[in-house]
Amino acid sequence: MEFDLRQLTNLLAIARFGSFSRAAAEQKTSQPALSNSIKQLERRLGARVLHRGRNGATLTEVGKSLARHARAIRIEMTRAASEASLHAQRISGPLVIGVTPVAVARLVPRTLTRLKREFPSMAVVVHDTVFREAMAGLLDGTIDVMVGPVGVYPKVEGVEEERLVVDPLSIIVRGKHPLTRHRSMSLKNLAGADWVLPSDQSAFHRQIEALFITAGMGWPDACITTNSIVAMKSIVMHTDYVTIMPRQLVSLERSKLLLHCIGLNESGRSRALGLSWARDRELSPIAARFAQLIREVARSDPELARNGSGR
Repeated sequence: MEFDLRQLTNLLAIARFGSFSRAAAEQKTSQPALSNSIKQLERRLGARVLHRGRNGATLTEVGKSLARHARAIRIEMTRAASEASLHAQRISGPLVIGVTPVAVARLVPRTLTRLKREFPSMAVVVHDTVFREAMAGLLDGTIDVMVGPVGVYPKVEGVEEERLVVDPLSIIVRGKHPLTRHRSMSLKNLAGADWVLPSDQSAFHRQIEALFITAGMGWPDACITTNSIVAMKSIVMHTDYVTIMPRQLVSLERSKLLLHCIGLNESGRSRALGLSWARDRELSPIAARFAQLIREVARSDPELARNGSGR
């Protein structure tokens, strides 16, 4: 069965506004024409796609399913138009990469440097996101690939994960902190420490919370919490506060001796960074090449390799 894209667009507009009149105005058409478009769609399907009532219009179960696919089609058509436009300008892309802060500390920038050599003119969007949004983006096509923690959340149907590197969480202190004499420590040794910790419910927060539980300790009540990675690092650099972060997230500050990493006994080697993509969506040439290059970077970068990489 072939669908009329205009009918699908009309359905999405009604679903968004919950009103035929507002949807008609948005689509720059008359309300009777919009209503007729939906009736034709329902006749073609042999099923109702909308519940019509005094309070507006809502999608039926059939309508919800159709709208989900219609959104995906609209996204694909938009991406296709963008790709064609860029191609006409001799620009490769677009490539949309979902990332977490750890991924953009070292792994993604080094990969983009290599990609730039092969695609001198490229249109790339690096989108800082969280797990739920990233998975939705991969499935609907608004994100090509995701680089971030893997193995933290339950797997999402339709999304493939590939581990690239292992980067255990470490205790982070300022460069001249008295604790720098220690190569490794247990959280129990830091029971009286002043902490600055992530405040959100991201994978980062959940992993740190699990470390405290493993050590038989509760989340510190007397601590500074923030949803800003930059603030966490800055506070630790200028005070005797301590925090927990992946080593890669402070690689630049460590190279300048501004921050220092101490091995965390409870951390083990469980934290992994990886690549995720939609199983049933073929990657564009530039996205496929990015995926190949990031695997090579993970294997060849001395700092990353020291933490153990593997597919």
